[in-house]
Amino acid sequence: MIDVNARKKLGQFSLKASLADGGFICLTGGNGSGKSSLMRAIAGLLPLDEGHVKIDGIDVTRSPTETRGVVLVTPGSHIPHLNVDDHLTWGTRLKKLRIPSERISTVKGELGVDFTGRVSELSQGMRERVSLATALLSCPKAILIDEAFSNIHNRLDFMAAYRKLAADARVDVIFSTQDRSDGSHSDHLYVMSDGAAEKIS
Repeated sequence: MIDVNARKKLGQFSLKASLADGGFICLTGGNGSGKSSLMRAIAGLLPLDEGHVKIDGIDVTRSPTETRGVVLVTPGSHIPHLNVDDHLTWGTRLKKLRIPSERISTVKGELGVDFTGRVSELSQGMRERVSLATALLSCPKAILIDEAFSNIHNRLDFMAAYRKLAADARVDVIFSTQDRSDGSHSDHLYVMSDGAAEKIS
């Protein structure tokens, strides 16, 4: 469960959004609506003026990013010099976790990570697949995906596979998109406008 009540003044823009749900959550809205700001607040990259962030019932409002159990993935979230397999296990090595090879193979197979080489040499869509698989394998409590499904071939099939893998691992996911129809592939849909989030389903 991700429970956030975010209040933050950013120049002329005010973030004043609340969200409380678990599962596969779609956050939609136009450019400048506050989607990225809300995700940055949840991740701990944007300190709040008022409000709270709770992950699985634990208040992490003042906790540093690295202790929140949250991973933020953007289209640029990759480590260019690593090869694909080293990238996939980067998060687990950082946490000194051991993930069974069968789990890694399953995630690679389900998410279509069937290529090798340096991440810097891959297409944007391939890099996004690797980054999203890396996030899932790092065993977080929640994954925040800021427009990082956007360049993936067979995007809807990928999203369905990611949703199932996250549910099996009991990881909550919030993903942002400008395409409201993506909400039909989520457990919950929130629409953002002028810094506020309205729950639709």
